[in-house]
Amino acid sequence: MAGMRAVQVTRNGPPAEVLAVREVDRPVPGAGQVLVEVGAASLNFNDIDRCLGKLVSVPTPPPYTLGMDVCGVVVEAGPGAEEWVGRRVVAITTTALGGIAEYALADAVSVFDAPEGLDDVEAAAFIMPFHTSHLALFRRGRLAAGETLVVHSAASGLGTAGIQLGKAAGARVIAVAGGPDKGALCTELGADLVIDHTAEDFVEAVLQATGDAGADVVYDLAGGDFVERSWRCTARGGRYLAVGYADDDENGMTGRPLRMASIGNIDLVGVMVAWVDSVDPGMRRFGFNPYGRDVADEVHGDLLRLVGEGAIRPHVGRRVSMEEAGTALEEHRARRAVGRTVVVVGA
Repeated sequence: MAGMRAVQVTRNGPPAEVLAVREVDRPVPGAGQVLVEVGAASLNFNDIDRCLGKLVSVPTPPPYTLGMDVCGVVVEAGPGAEEWVGRRVVAITTTALGGIAEYALADAVSVFDAPEGLDDVEAAAFIMPFHTSHLALFRRGRLAAGETLVVHSAASGLGTAGIQLGKAAGARVIAVAGGPDKGALCTELGADLVIDHTAEDFVEAVLQATGDAGADVVYDLAGGDFVERSWRCTARGGRYLAVGYADDDENGMTGRPLRMASIGNIDLVGVMVAWVDSVDPGMRRFGFNPYGRDVADEVHGDLLRLVGEGAIRPHVGRRVSMEEAGTALEEHRARRAVGRTVVVVGA
């Protein structure tokens, strides 16, 4: 069997200590799958929890290859996915793993034409942040022109996507980020107001900025202590979007009292991107209930339009080699990263 280089989690621990570039077998696509020759793959905050062995959506014992979103060219396909061969694509990898490698598997339901005008690194930085933000803000959050949107972790990959999509929709965007450098990036991307949550109480700042009405939509990528505080500055009838858990030690798998949401008459809206057309019965009973390809095509089509119009563009904070992936994840863990960090795989 042919081999390839891949970034693997060798054991559980800090990313810089447990990630290694290894020679592994090249995967073979099965029915409905494609094999992508990877040009670039993004790092995700969730990768840190995977390395540490903390609770994640798809628990996997080491060793395994990290990486959930890629850009590259489809070089092989299993039965039912032959139409993708030869096309440059962006994809979410099978089981959200295996992407930081020379070749990666993806289910065809999660494969899309790469946006023209973006190089492989930008395209790899595009799919998860913009698919997630579009689904969250518009289908789940019903964000409309003239409404006020709060974006937490606003200088992150998803946060920078949220700012741009909010502005493209005609919303007033309030960005919440930590420190002046991250705030400057948010302003550059079009945020109407930037709140440094390390220097002031974002609840009070949002209420003051909205005449005590609160935000119509809160896009929460942090979780943890941000959750109930966000409820206090959400408008009556507003939508709080539970999307990310970067500041939650239990990765969001903890109970929270709902009474504080009840007294505000707000909507608590769950959001997850995982394009799936057929859900395993056991996973469905666990609660897994994602959208399918029909919605994915609507989302991707609108995003391609916005990229073509120049209204949105992924913000790549750093490009790194496969060998630098562990150190780069430590930068994310220390909250020193901005935008998307992308691993360059192809030449």
